[in-house]
Amino acid sequence: METRTSNALSRELGDALRRARYRAQLKTNTLLAELGWSAGKLSKLETGTRNASTDDIARLVGHVRAEPEMYEHIMALAHEEPSGHYVRPHDATMPDSLRILILHEQMAKAIWCYETLNIPGLLQTRDYARGLMVTTNAEQAVANRMARQKIFDGRLAPRGHFFVHEAALRRVVSGAQVMYEQMLQLLFRDGVRLIPFDANLPGTLNTGFTFMTFRDHFPITYVEGGSVSLFLDTFETTRESQRNCNDLARVALSEEESRSVFAEWADRYDRLREAEGAPGGEAVA
Repeated sequence: METRTSNALSRELGDALRRARYRAQLKTNTLLAELGWSAGKLSKLETGTRNASTDDIARLVGHVRAEPEMYEHIMALAHEEPSGHYVRPHDATMPDSLRILILHEQMAKAIWCYETLNIPGLLQTRDYARGLMVTTNAEQAVANRMARQKIFDGRLAPRGHFFVHEAALRRVVSGAQVMYEQMLQLLFRDGVRLIPFDANLPGTLNTGFTFMTFRDHFPITYVEGGSVSLFLDTFETTRESQRNCNDLARVALSEEESRSVFAEWADRYDRLREAEGAPGGEAVA
């Protein structure tokens, strides 16, 4: 075994090991004595900064009596090669329950997010999110998305840099009332900038992405595509994502200019909802 720099996969595995141990409610000293491990070894495994054999990991999850589903999940991670490209399946349009996503958003120092057709998930109102959900369990899916947004409430909240394409303002989700409230959400949030239709964007920005930086780890690029999400932490991907973020910052309207546009669209949807006689929706945060 050796100490190493963590990566997205090792941190996902460490997080799963830690959750399995917490669920067991087994005293740490008892577990360490049974395994013959030091506290440092366990800590480094759970933070993803130390290698371990699959046999060691199997012993650990066996000692904490992990449920079969959790056991299979952990062992699948333990056997996965650290390629720098990690594909994670999920229900269509609903990556919000992916632990690898939640874990890294909670750890992030800064989050750069670019969307072309939708408002970014971390900025969506509850009703707007509900309108996008394609599932029979929409309320739970919406609750998961709202829970993700709480990362901005903490003392070490990440700095959010959001780039919203003008197309997302024009795409009506669930009616004028919902869009009115969503425009207000954008209007009152810091770090949100608009990409106008006439912006000269390079071809690499035809699709959205999220780029997360950390205090102690290498950055991660996250791309959602239907029913799968891709997490990348290679040097080449990081360099391209940094270049894309710089391009977005170059062509985007300023925050003040963007607020003016959001206000204009809020007014449009306000007049439209009044014309439709739409009832009031949920309060905007």
